[in-house]
Amino acid sequence: FGALFLTGANSLASAADLGGKTSDLTNEVRGGVLYHDLMHRESGVDINAEILLRWVAVDFTIPGLGTKGMLRPHFGGNLNLSGDTSMVYAGYSLTLDLTDWMFIEGSFGGMAHNGDTSKTTSNSLALGCNLMFRESASLGFRINERVNVSAMIEHSSNNGYCSSNNGLTNAGVRLGYAF
Repeated sequence: FGALFLTGANSLASAADLGGKTSDLTNEVRGGVLYHDLMHRESGVDINAEILLRWVAVDFTIPGLGTKGMLRPHFGGNLNLSGDTSMVYAGYSLTLDLTDWMFIEGSFGGMAHNGDTSKTTSNSLALGCNLMFRESASLGFRINERVNVSAMIEHSSNNGYCSSNNGLTNAGVRLGYAF
């Protein structure tokens, strides 16, 4: 526990000088709108909210390239406005600065949802388990040192651990604010 605390304290101390790059940020909140289920078995729009935490984050620079990056924990959720599958999720996000104003990001973790787990019709979404894996990819642009906008795609699946495994893929746009 002591080592974990010192790691978090060191990360917060190094974040005191807030520039515009990923490795200089403390925490970040994001919110946006996602098109729900790209395979069209469910409908509607999802409202997405997420927080990325600096605590226990890892900063690094890729040798030879000078590309800065950060691996940090995230927690979030999607609320489907049509009453279809909604979720909460957690995991780690890896953000890499391509330039001072452009970044890419990938994430991996788990999710829990309230959707159907077994097929009722051939057109319905059957996710198999209520607990699943979740991964996402984003391309983002910094508007200024605190605000960014990103295009994101996410996919959730049980990797064949349950009888049904349709998976769920959403895509959309999010606005982020670092603080």
